Amino acid sequence: FMYLLVGGSAAILEWSLFYIFFRLLSAALVFSAQTQTVLTATTMAFALSTLYHYILCNRFVFDSGSRYQRGTEVSLVVVSAMGLGWNLLLMWLFTSPAFLGLNPMISKIMASAIVTVWNYVSRKKWIFK
Repeated sequence: FMYLLVGGSAAILEWSLFYIFFRLLSAALVFSAQTQTVLTATTMAFALSTLYHYILCNRFVFDSGSRYQRGTEVSLVVVSAMGLGWNLLLMWLFTSPAFLGLNPMISKIMASAIVTVWNYVSRKKWIFK
């Protein structure tokens, strides 16, 4: 239940940050292609929301340190990096005109739903106990 609350708030934060970053980057015409803007906004939002999620999971959800030392937990950021990889791949597939060409915000929500399963299972199995 706590994972759902923490994850839900992290998802809302990620979606909000994605929307803000996407709009700011689009308005500033930082990139010429929408796909680059989507992937950059995705990376920025994911990184910040993952940090938020990690801190709250350590505090409220999992028994931090029961399986590994805290330093080892932090070193297992590979799990989050793989989550980012899945997120970027899905966003590219969902928003690319060559594939589905969906709205970026709808794509972000769909990608988040899929990556949530990876995040929970991997964190539960390898990082926390």
